[in-house]
Amino acid sequence: MSLNRKIIVALLITCLLSTYITYIICKNKFKNAVPAPISADTVKQAASSSSGNYKVTRIDGYNYIRPLVSVEKEEEAASLQNLKTSINNKIEEYKKAGVLQSAAVYIRVFKNSEWMCINDTEMYFPGSIIKVAGLLTYLRMEEANPGILNKKLSFESPKEFIPNQTYNSKQIELGKSYTVKELLKYMIAYSDNNATYLLNKNVDMAVFKKLFTDLNIPLQGINNGNIKMNVKDCSMLIKTIYNSSYLSIDHSEFAAELLAQCDFKAGMVKALPANIKIAHKFGEMGDANTRQLHESGIIYINSSPYLLTIMTKGYDINKLPAVISDITILTYMDISKNPEFAYNNNSGAVSQTHSK
Repeated sequence: MSLNRKIIVALLITCLLSTYITYIICKNKFKNAVPAPISADTVKQAASSSSGNYKVTRIDGYNYIRPLVSVEKEEEAASLQNLKTSINNKIEEYKKAGVLQSAAVYIRVFKNSEWMCINDTEMYFPGSIIKVAGLLTYLRMEEANPGILNKKLSFESPKEFIPNQTYNSKQIELGKSYTVKELLKYMIAYSDNNATYLLNKNVDMAVFKKLFTDLNIPLQGINNGNIKMNVKDCSMLIKTIYNSSYLSIDHSEFAAELLAQCDFKAGMVKALPANIKIAHKFGEMGDANTRQLHESGIIYINSSPYLLTIMTKGYDINKLPAVISDITILTYMDISKNPEFAYNNNSGAVSQTHSK
């Protein structure tokens, strides 16, 4: 046998042995392995196209694509119905006590898209919650024209009336200049109406209006400055940030970081344990006869962060934070102890996968 032929035979034998050894190792290593789970989004999109049990929101206006904004089950979660009853009872207690005229509540557990809603048709004045829409608008403007966040704006004596708030915090000062990024922090973290006024004077209204069109939120009352929204629509603004479905991941994270710095402590924060993270925004509105106070936020517990939005209408603005706190407590206690919302890696249910 020639040398070249011996080398070829030796290589063939080596390859065969290597293949056999690899087969034996893999067979023993993976004989009890569970197949990789299908992502939640894949299952939901398949379900929405076949059974119609999911509401899918996509952005129109493109030639070849329809970007996905959100996917939500059409039916309320059975696992949240006891909680819904408890919240309804609490609302009725406050109505009988003369504190509330009405209230609306939306809850969504992000892990499995479970949700429930109370009074989803009543319209409220969102107050400062609409500032979240302003935040989304400016970040969208930044993505289209990088550098806007670093643009400086000077706060001179305002020519229009700037409304006062019951719950005030830090404010920008007359005669000083601030970057748009700094103004966004004042607007969201401190709910500063002066910063909001300055941002509104320089906003691209076409981008602002398109935000509502893209998210399928009716924009009622914009012409007279009295925008009205229901509890589901208010929730959509913060839900969009968490899902990072409208902005880039980095800008969505930045938006959530600003919400996490919100220093309103009288409502949801007061009801939660000190170690629980929350990214939230409050809003107040009303006149001499009726006051409205609302709060919407993402509450991070264990592996099941959830969105909670509470909108209230009553007679005394100082009594409404207690309503928000009590509903927050009921929701936290139910979701934190509800086995429906605990991760179970060994179950056959839809699993979520996260890239790192």
